[in-house]
Amino acid sequence: MGKLEPAEGSSSPSANLRVVAAGQSGTIGERLKITLSDGSSFLLPAEALLQQGLPVGDLTPGGEIAPEVVQRLEELAQSYALRSRALRLLGASAQTAAGLRRKLLARGAAPSAVQALLESLAREGLLDDRAFARGWVQNRLERHPEGERLLVAGLLRRGVGRELAREVVAELLDPQAERQSAVRLLEKLGRRAGMSRERLAAALRRRGFSRHLIRELLEDR
Repeated sequence: MGKLEPAEGSSSPSANLRVVAAGQSGTIGERLKITLSDGSSFLLPAEALLQQGLPVGDLTPGGEIAPEVVQRLEELAQSYALRSRALRLLGASAQTAAGLRRKLLARGAAPSAVQALLESLAREGLLDDRAFARGWVQNRLERHPEGERLLVAGLLRRGVGRELAREVVAELLDPQAERQSAVRLLEKLGRRAGMSRERLAAALRRRGFSRHLIRELLEDR
C-alpha cells in the first residue's frame, strides 16, 4: 500500500509514458492506483493529485504522461507512502519525534523527507513530545511507581530531550506525588513475606526514590 514499484530505469524516463491501468482503491475510492507502460505503478490519494495540479484527465488508460509529470507522481507517491507509514505507527502507539524518525529511517526513508514529515505532523498536532512525556509519566506513576531519576531516564530512552524530560517529571512528580508513589510501592512490597527493612530500602532505591524519602518512610517500620 502506497509503495512505488518502478521498473528498471523508470526513475528518469526520456519519453512520454502511457497509462495502461488506472483504478480507485480504498473504502470510498479515495486512492488512485496508476500503472504505466514501463511497468512502474503509483498509489496516490486522489485529492493530492488535484492539490498538486497534476493532469488528472491524462491519468486514464491510454493517456500519455510527460517525464516531468512522472517524476512528480513518483515524489508524491513516496511522500504519501511515508506519511501513511508514520500514521500507522502513531495509530498503534504514541511516539516521540526521535522514536518515529528512527523507525522511518530504518525502513530506508530519506532523512530530508523524514524531517519534513515530522515537522508537518508536529504542526498538525499529531506528534507532540510534551504530550507523549506527560502521558508516559502519568501512566508510569499509576502502574509502576518510580522516583525522579528513573522517570527521567525512561523518557530519555524513548527519545524525549533531557530538558523536556526533567521539566515534565518535575511538573508531575512534586514532593507529595513522589511520596504517595513511594508509599504505594512500599505497601505492595510490604505484603510479601520476608521483606526486611533493608530489602525494602534496596527495592525503593532501585526504583529511583531518594535516600532521604526512603529513610523517612521506613523509620517507623
